[in-house]
Amino acid sequence: MKQVKNAALFFVVTLVFLQRFAFADESAAQILNSIRLAEISQELDGRLRKEDGTIIPFHLKAGGDELVFTFSNPTEVLRLRFEDNGSTLTRQTGDHERVITGGKLNDSVRGTDITYLDLSLRFLHWKDSRIEGEQNLRTFPSWMILLQQPDRNTPYASVRVWVAKQSGALLRAEAFDAQSRLLKKFEVISGQRIEGKWFLKQMRIERYDPDTGKLISRTYLEINA
Repeated sequence: MKQVKNAALFFVVTLVFLQRFAFADESAAQILNSIRLAEISQELDGRLRKEDGTIIPFHLKAGGDELVFTFSNPTEVLRLRFEDNGSTLTRQTGDHERVITGGKLNDSVRGTDITYLDLSLRFLHWKDSRIEGEQNLRTFPSWMILLQQPDRNTPYASVRVWVAKQSGALLRAEAFDAQSRLLKKFEVISGQRIEGKWFLKQMRIERYDPDTGKLISRTYLEINA
């Protein structure tokens, strides 16, 4: 469980790790289980930036076993808690805090290309995984790993991830439907050093039309130093 929690923290907050790993002939599961991140406690400001120029600021608090995103106008608090058997995403508006489940997970976060399902990073819990090959991604030699979801009722039937071989950093993820058509792409674009640690500076999220393969829209997640 700690591995999944750390991977989620990385994907949202951190670009590369100070720790280094050497992956040789390991299985996909071993590589995914080797993703690590030192415990961090940070409060940062960020924003979601839509392609039309709309800016949606948020405050991010990372620490312990949870990530907390706080939006304003109207106030909305998203709390991602990491537990022994997975993760729980809750949404608080006013005095009411409720767990986001079922079809609500597919709803958009503040009208962007990010859904509540995306924030939960549930694909990291999928057991069916295999190494597809290797590829250099932004000069980083990386493993390409395919994870498959047995439940065909979910929007994402499979997710391909790129994991840097030296650092164990999760650099890119692509989500596909049951017909292997691209639905969503997440990619770390740049990072920044804050207090001696590397943090995410910019991530690009792209949504695609599964019938045509054409890009529909994109959103950027940006963290301020």
